[in-house]
Amino acid sequence: MSKQNSTLQLSLGSLQFPLTFIALAVFVYLLVVAKSLLLPMVIAIGLWYLINTLAKRYSKLSIFGYKLSGFMCFIAAIASLGLGVAFVIELISRNISEVIQAAPTYQHNMELLFDDAVIALKLENQPTIKEMIGYLDVSAIIKGFAKLFTGIAGKALIVFIYVAFLIYEQRTFSNKITAISSSPTQEEKIRSTLKNIDNKIQTYLWVKTLMSALTGGLSFVIMKWVGVDFAEFWGLIIFFLNFIPTIGSLLGIVFPALLTLVQFDSIYPFMIISMGLSAVQMGIGNFLDPRMMGESLNLSPLVILLSLATWGTIWGIPGMFLSIPIMVIVTITLSQFETSRPIAILMSRKGQLSSL
Repeated sequence: MSKQNSTLQLSLGSLQFPLTFIALAVFVYLLVVAKSLLLPMVIAIGLWYLINTLAKRYSKLSIFGYKLSGFMCFIAAIASLGLGVAFVIELISRNISEVIQAAPTYQHNMELLFDDAVIALKLENQPTIKEMIGYLDVSAIIKGFAKLFTGIAGKALIVFIYVAFLIYEQRTFSNKITAISSSPTQEEKIRSTLKNIDNKIQTYLWVKTLMSALTGGLSFVIMKWVGVDFAEFWGLIIFFLNFIPTIGSLLGIVFPALLTLVQFDSIYPFMIISMGLSAVQMGIGNFLDPRMMGESLNLSPLVILLSLATWGTIWGIPGMFLSIPIMVIVTITLSQFETSRPIAILMSRKGQLSSL
């Protein structure tokens, strides 16, 4: 009998890897197929967490010696987020149309710039190079961005519906935990684990949002001082790009710098913007952000790269923005359980999870 049991265990063990691979393949397939359903839900969960984080911060504020009640903190958080979303939508819709109108001018300036470069470098086959520049249709690129933002705005209603249901269901979470617990000890352990995960995720979202806002704000000040067109729009884009490590920071420098190159006749604004935005990104990304974040973003560079590629392939550009927050949340969650902790260690940067 023991021999049969050992044979059965051996057979199940040999099937574990292929079954895991099949389950992973089915999971990825479902993510792709159910993109229109899952993506708004993931965004809604992020906004829901942000509301709770804001409410938690507001609860610590004191106005003339009085503190806001829990209900008022929640209302203030929802109102703050609503105003922020309204501001973003208004800014994007206003600037997108203006950028599209200015695109032909930028296209013309870019062609002149390349013509000057061809002459200065004494290159041959100038018409061929000019034809290559013709394929770089600035208007089409900008319209592509406009279509992306329009698509996101079109899903705003369903996202807000999901957020509303999450807020409504939040009231019953405590009773459900009590109902599924077999003993007071197990209930206390579940609540302690969930509270630890919740605190760390909220801390990550709060710090990352604050650092992104600071990066976008300082970049806006520099661009406004130089006189870059649509500085508010690019400051907002830099805010969102800051959620994508390395690649987002690089794009947050390249896009505005290229704009100054085709906007101004002189090379000096391009140099000022390039150096100024680089200093902001390096100062916040390499010094202030790690100090504020600690080891919350304790991910291996390889995991970050694979995450960007994977979620970008599955959900496109929105997936790239969500990839790192998703992986951070997964790592924090896995680190709280003994059985899954080794996976979190493999995903970490230094193999240390003392702060997770």
